[in-house]
Amino acid sequence: RESTGSHGRFAAPGNAVRRQVQVRPISPKTADELAGFFRDVAYTLTDVRQGEAVPPLKVDRVPGDLGSKDGNERKSLFITALLPVVLEANQRVLADREQLLYLRDKVLTVPHMLTAIERIWLEDLADRYDGSVDRLDELVRRVDIVPPSMAIAQAGVESGWGTSFAARTGNALFGQIQSVGRHSVAVSWKPGAGMPQPFASVGESTDAYVVNLNTHPAYAGFRNERAAMRDRGEHPDGFRLIGTLLRYSERGQGYVQFVRQIMRENELSVFDRARLSGH
Repeated sequence: RESTGSHGRFAAPGNAVRRQVQVRPISPKTADELAGFFRDVAYTLTDVRQGEAVPPLKVDRVPGDLGSKDGNERKSLFITALLPVVLEANQRVLADREQLLYLRDKVLTVPHMLTAIERIWLEDLADRYDGSVDRLDELVRRVDIVPPSMAIAQAGVESGWGTSFAARTGNALFGQIQSVGRHSVAVSWKPGAGMPQPFASVGESTDAYVVNLNTHPAYAGFRNERAAMRDRGEHPDGFRLIGTLLRYSERGQGYVQFVRQIMRENELSVFDRARLSGH
């Protein structure tokens, strides 16, 4: 189902809105051009792992020649490109979440006192997340981030670190195939399963992945465990949460173990605490 953006058709009605970092879109035609963008802004994964902020870049396409790079360089470029895209998507989700929490608390404190604009905004948010304004606690479980470590690892696995046909021709990084009804099919793509869904940009593909995990019935366990982490005062942990996605691939537990191996080998867990510069 297509996302309508950070606040759908309506601006958030104030009070609890997180300031949005403006991202700089870049459209590299080659892997070398992509690497050059990162050099120009002194953006390295080493610096991010040491606590530096991530420049607000938004790579809108996967360079077609990424597969010409050796394994380590290819993975590094892919991770470096996707991290700010995931962070920006999460930033928009968090802005919605903060406003939602404010409105939920307002309803609990003073029932029936939402303004017309607040009600419209809430109904639009519930529609985008396949939720209900009458079940705000369930909506809160849906409107939350996907840990960057998990998103990057799954994208790496599903797209061959950006080298698959679907990634190169349609920016499809997460294995989603053509929509059926209200949802994208909730399984890892494989030959014969249907055509990978093409996307206009890497950002659109990432948004669809986030919406899929936050709405599809197959991933209720993911949302419940993430909510339990929040209740315990913990930050969502990708290494633990991937264990709830047994239905993302027909490989089940084998898929989970493989994604965790990717996360360990590429030291991705540290990126769950990464932030965009200016935020």
